[in-house]
Amino acid sequence: MSDQPQPHRQQGARIGGIDAARALAVVGMLMVHVGPRDRANLAEVLYNLPHGRASILFVFIAGIGISFLSARREDLNVARLRLFWMAMVFLPVGLILQTLDHGIAVILHHYAMFYLLGIAVMALPSRYLAGLAGAVSICGPLVYFAIRAHWPDLVGRETTMVGDRPLDVLDGLLLTGPYPLLTWSPALLWGMWVGRLDLRSGQRHFQLLQAGVAVALGAAGVSAAGLLISGTPDGVADWRQLLVDGPHSQMPLWVIGSIGTAASVSGAVLAIVDRWPKIWGPLVALGQLALSFYVAHLVALHFLDDLLRRDSVGEAMVSVIIVTAIAIGFAVLWRRHFARGPLETLLVSPFVLAVGRGQ
Repeated sequence: MSDQPQPHRQQGARIGGIDAARALAVVGMLMVHVGPRDRANLAEVLYNLPHGRASILFVFIAGIGISFLSARREDLNVARLRLFWMAMVFLPVGLILQTLDHGIAVILHHYAMFYLLGIAVMALPSRYLAGLAGAVSICGPLVYFAIRAHWPDLVGRETTMVGDRPLDVLDGLLLTGPYPLLTWSPALLWGMWVGRLDLRSGQRHFQLLQAGVAVALGAAGVSAAGLLISGTPDGVADWRQLLVDGPHSQMPLWVIGSIGTAASVSGAVLAIVDRWPKIWGPLVALGQLALSFYVAHLVALHFLDDLLRRDSVGEAMVSVIIVTAIAIGFAVLWRRHFARGPLETLLVSPFVLAVGRGQ
């Protein structure tokens, strides 16, 4: 493909598969938030597959969205303004949501940094973007490991919220929080690179699926073989931590493997929705209201924690199915009458108003 960002055919309309993949990411995070974290049996292992992967998929899809937004070079300045506005919205919303009593590490205010990074690199030629993504996939986790080995108190996964000092908030978004830019930027950058591909192509869907599966299985295989040969790490400063691929470990094999999973899920969902668009229409609608759903599920956990959270896989799945069904029903009804979700409208309202005044 060309080294320059190109206008794609898909820019004329939304791609349903991307919205559906975004919906799966939020549903996956819901599963993690309401269910057991143990992996004592096969059911618990399968249930926890989204742990550490759903949130990466969420960021990966955001990267694709940035490339869609900036596909035409003549619109780059508008795209930068829109991303900056989105960053300024996500930052306070995330910080406020973190003050609720839901026990969840909110990801929204971290999107402020993700979008600022997107602004900085959106004009890069594709080969440089891929090179940067590959470099930070390795170097970011290595730097994180080095910092944790020497100064473990600096990377304690502490969340930030309204009332914290600005420097503490910045530190949390860049380094010490649960989704630090240092190790989560590869998911965004690879998503941006994928977003420059022709994602209406069925062949591209299967290429994305195959490549993602190969990367995910390769990372898992290297981790399993490496730990089998070298043994379990003994402390955070042990070099064998670099072989760990546990959820949210921030280590290279987890970062790479989770991005591979995100790519494979994206490819599979793109292919499925392209083949049966009407069947998957409700999931697409939910993906178009993903931000509203994410915020709503945090509020629900704040008020209905005892009702929604369950210690067994079966009961947790009941919670997930009920909440998801309600959300899908709302999304379908809402999209029949409105172009965007309740909170999604906030992300574009200044630009819609500006266009309206200019007509």
